[in-house]
Amino acid sequence: MSNEEQDRASGSVPNAFGNALAWKWSREMPTPLRRGFLTLLYALRAMANASGELRFTGDRQPIRIQDIARAAGASEKDARRYLDAAIRSGAVVVKGERKRGKPTLYVIVPTPWPDWKAAEDYLKSTARKPGKRPAPWSTETGSSGDRDPNQNGSPRPELTDGTDNEVRVTATRMSSGHRDPNGSGHRDPNNPGVTQELSQDGAQVVSQPQPLGPPESQDHDSHEDDHAAADTSGWLLCARCGDPMLPRYGRTTHAHCQPFTEPERTAS
Repeated sequence: MSNEEQDRASGSVPNAFGNALAWKWSREMPTPLRRGFLTLLYALRAMANASGELRFTGDRQPIRIQDIARAAGASEKDARRYLDAAIRSGAVVVKGERKRGKPTLYVIVPTPWPDWKAAEDYLKSTARKPGKRPAPWSTETGSSGDRDPNQNGSPRPELTDGTDNEVRVTATRMSSGHRDPNGSGHRDPNNPGVTQELSQDGAQVVSQPQPLGPPESQDHDSHEDDHAAADTSGWLLCARCGDPMLPRYGRTTHAHCQPFTEPERTAS
């Protein structure tokens, strides 16, 4: 056993510091100090020489803060905070000057009256503030108001006509199949209908989808025959089929009857 080990075992500064730490200080400390701060003090006690200095035995150089942080299982930033708190409590002192880029020589002191309240206040004042929680509407999915959160694919594009009213037209999905707004008939697949949102006055105008192409043929015969069955007085007779028809200016035949050609008109 070396002389230094004998000194540490028989009444040395690390021995007195460790006894006070284990049997008195750890029981008097506030609860917030019994975590990383207490672990650092135990690491300092184990690394100090017989005189309580934290320096290497061979070259007598001060132990770096990086080595102290590793021994305490803390980050370098937290190790500095714990050391500063220990200095305020009186359990650690600095020997010499503290200069940036140069290792600082720390010395442990088995003080009879450590000020743990000062150490606790310093750690509270230098604690990292918790980060702000994200807003409820800012989710991981990155969903915005442009599309339904359960809908796959990219948001629907918004088209503007460049006018002052800023009429926004939201493109809808193309529909296919043979149906009209009433549920039957043919509907062109490229006529999905549009939804217009007027941003000027906040009003929303929704136009119903309209089928393209010529209007569906109406059964004029059935309508006109119904009217004829009820009352045909004052009605005209179709020059082609001879059935009653509504009097209309410039018309002598039903819409579905073919008009007379020039030879037929001459023959008649």
